[in-house]
Amino acid sequence: MAYSFTTPDFDRKNLLKNDISGINPFLLENNSKQVNLIYDFLEYKRDLLLVNGYMGTGKYSLVRHVLQNTDNIVLYYNCFETTILDDILLTFFEEFKGLAASGKIETPKAKSENFTQKINSYFESVKNPIVVVINSFEEVLKANRTEILGFVKHLCALPNVKVIMIARTFEYEEIEIPYDKLTILALEKPLFEKYLRARDFKQIGPLSDELYKHTRGYFLYVTLSMNVMQSRKLDLLAFLDGFSKSFVTFNDFIIREALAFVDPVSGHLFRFLTMMRHPVSIKLLKTLHLYDEEKVNMFAANLILSKEDDCLYLQDYYKVIAENSIAGGVAIKLHQGCVDLYNTQLPLKPLERDLLISRQTMRNEIEFHSMFIPQKPVLIRDITKEAEYTDYSLEAKSVQPVEEKEVETKEQTDEKIKKMSFIFDEDEFGVLDKIANSIKDYMSYSEKRAQQEAEDNKLNLVELINHAKQEEANFNFKHSTELYIKALAQKTDENYYTYLPTIYERLSYGYQQLSDWFNAQKYCEMADEFYTSAGNFEKSSLAKYNLANIFYMTFKKEEARETLKTLDRTRLSADLRIKVLNLMANLDGINAYKYYKEALEINPVNIDKNVLSELYYKFAVCCEDRAEDELAAKYYKMCISLKSTPYLADALSNLALLYDDIGERELAIKYYVESLKVYQHVKNFNGMYSSSMKLAEIYSSSDYEMTVEYYNKALAYAKELKEDFYVVSTNIAIGDLYFNRKENLMAYEHYKTALNMLKNSNDKDNINKIMMRMDDIKLRIGEEKFNELEK
Repeated sequence: MAYSFTTPDFDRKNLLKNDISGINPFLLENNSKQVNLIYDFLEYKRDLLLVNGYMGTGKYSLVRHVLQNTDNIVLYYNCFETTILDDILLTFFEEFKGLAASGKIETPKAKSENFTQKINSYFESVKNPIVVVINSFEEVLKANRTEILGFVKHLCALPNVKVIMIARTFEYEEIEIPYDKLTILALEKPLFEKYLRARDFKQIGPLSDELYKHTRGYFLYVTLSMNVMQSRKLDLLAFLDGFSKSFVTFNDFIIREALAFVDPVSGHLFRFLTMMRHPVSIKLLKTLHLYDEEKVNMFAANLILSKEDDCLYLQDYYKVIAENSIAGGVAIKLHQGCVDLYNTQLPLKPLERDLLISRQTMRNEIEFHSMFIPQKPVLIRDITKEAEYTDYSLEAKSVQPVEEKEVETKEQTDEKIKKMSFIFDEDEFGVLDKIANSIKDYMSYSEKRAQQEAEDNKLNLVELINHAKQEEANFNFKHSTELYIKALAQKTDENYYTYLPTIYERLSYGYQQLSDWFNAQKYCEMADEFYTSAGNFEKSSLAKYNLANIFYMTFKKEEARETLKTLDRTRLSADLRIKVLNLMANLDGINAYKYYKEALEINPVNIDKNVLSELYYKFAVCCEDRAEDELAAKYYKMCISLKSTPYLADALSNLALLYDDIGERELAIKYYVESLKVYQHVKNFNGMYSSSMKLAEIYSSSDYEMTVEYYNKALAYAKELKEDFYVVSTNIAIGDLYFNRKENLMAYEHYKTALNMLKNSNDKDNINKIMMRMDDIKLRIGEEKFNELEK
């Protein structure tokens, strides 16, 4: 299927108008050629565009402007030095869920066992063209670029996806696929002068030439300079005189001058954002009492603060200057507060968090901020003479994160966050008590760690492996991998080579759970090498399957296919053969039907029912895509007949949707009710929400009481999930129900709730929809009564 990323009847002249995106007209005029090149990229075959340009030339603004003139789904991600692939995937998944909740895309029917599959299923099932924009790629650490570029390569292979990457500079040798590239330019001098005149600056000539020389025509520096001059009522001469007396570079001078706009109260927000190395949600900032909408909008309009959807962040060039203005005692408090904040988020599931970043990034950030907190050296007593020497000085350098097994409820973490404060006076250095307590707690923790380390060192090979298995059962994969690494060093043990391949396998599994894909792949390959050299075909085949699955998880589809090709499927056990065919179907969506059919020919006797249920479920989804509804229904029912499997609730839900689509209302209700029961049993609130909404929609044409009941259930589940877009969508749906029954007061209450939640969002579609409904209510009840409601 061919996808069009541009609108056929679109007039390109519209690209040079700023009324859609509100882009600065002089920036737009200066880059008219580049704007057309971006649109050319969307029209033609190339799948990757690299946009570069010096700092402050307006690269991101120009890309956004062009994309706002298209009907594509656009996914944006701003990179930071902390960024890893999982952070990007989390952000995109959140965006997809919001699009599904608003009805712009459909939720994929294929059940996903892991996060990678969830992202894949969205990209591969969405029928709309998708443009992915990765901004500030130069910020990403070199060690983390390989995985991200692998993901970009995977996306570019999809027929409905194009990718635009933006950076000040690129290391082009890292890019393995064909690309277009363009450079965003500084303002040309005539346009620079035209911009000055438009802002009422009259001194065009030698003085403006001097300003152009210092700003180099970079849009950011030019705009900040004019903002500073106009706010302080300075002319060009006074401004340039102030710069000449500052004895700093112009870059530093203008950034310092811009930060001087920040008032003492807003300074608390800026200090917090200076410490945070990734965006922070407005919702979290409100909880921490750091958010003032009017001031934030002013800072964003003046290019001092960056606002992206519902998040704020401070650009790196501001942070360099802002960091130096934070008093030492306040900086320590902020670092300690950041560690505390991350520790509240670490045990939570990704979409429960107030910080939409991965666990791995949070662990890294805890380690980073802990380096700035004074730590008392840990004095290790002679716990045991038998313990091997360990360099405990490394342990004293960081505060260890809370392990996942120490799970708290979302409500408990919310309460902790409400009690946190990041508002510190500059002259307040009374941090010693808190640091002393921190050191005391840390000393106690470190002693426990040291004691645990000493005890681990006493264990023999078999004891280490058994202890590691116990830690795995407790989801403490960090410790289990440490134990397996210790076991790997026990080369003199008589059982070493008996357990060596098992150690490799468990290390690969543990590192997968920690999202350390490099080590996961490394130990899986070592397991495969061991079994192959030992001539153990069954075990080496399983290792190769696991290796292919790791490649699939890290978006290395070609490597996964090549690994699976080395397997002789005729010699595999029935279970493993079905697993291999399922993975091949995942890798090759076009031929998925063929692989599932081959798997279905295998005798199902004595095959693990979870393996069978996955096959039946995915084949049913595949049949639906081919409009073979009867066959789909047959295999959904076969999946359901296996009862307690991970696919049961989704099979019930999809079967219900199938009957709903063909008008079999009673059967649809039956299966949705059953799916709701299963989702409730496993506490899957996403499924509970989805089934309740579907039941409400089905009943809406015939049974008002049941409609209200299921909408209220859906609203309760949405609140339980803490998913704002679900809460908004449900309130709008309930509002529409009451609106159509002319129950104006009830409709108004739900519309108003949704509108208040959308206040700081960019969801213009829902905002416009609600405003139109509110206007209709005003017409129905009269302006006077409506104004009373507003009060």
